[in-house]
Amino acid sequence: MSIRTEGAAQPHGGDLVPGWLVEPDRVVVPDPPPGLLDGDLRVEVLLAGLGEGEVERISPAGVNAVRVGGAQLAVLDLESASRYAPNAVMPELVELAAAIAAHGGDVRKAFESAGAPGDVGPRRVGGACTAHNVVNCERCQ
Repeated sequence: MSIRTEGAAQPHGGDLVPGWLVEPDRVVVPDPPPGLLDGDLRVEVLLAGLGEGEVERISPAGVNAVRVGGAQLAVLDLESASRYAPNAVMPELVELAAAIAAHGGDVRKAFESAGAPGDVGPRRVGGACTAHNVVNCERCQ
């Protein structure tokens, strides 16, 4: 999944930064791009399942800054829930702070080492099918 400039038409045009879907309606963005946290940058979240052709575009309903371990992350609450299963688990803040320190301030590596998303592969999680990572997939039921 990625965060992109709102209204970008090209398949990869306007992509700003990748993030992680940690709940059906919540995305975490390490190293948020300039303007995201202060509202100057209008974005949308693009989500796609494994092997799935349809791409969801969901606007954030709110953007919050989280400071942990000297680093800053953006947490986007989405206007609607994605039909795709989360691809990461939000670590406890104490665990994430320790991981940030262990990785020299690299938020992305710290987040991955604390449980996201490198070890999250296609599997049945929260009702998501293995083939498409879609919650309640009609083709796989």
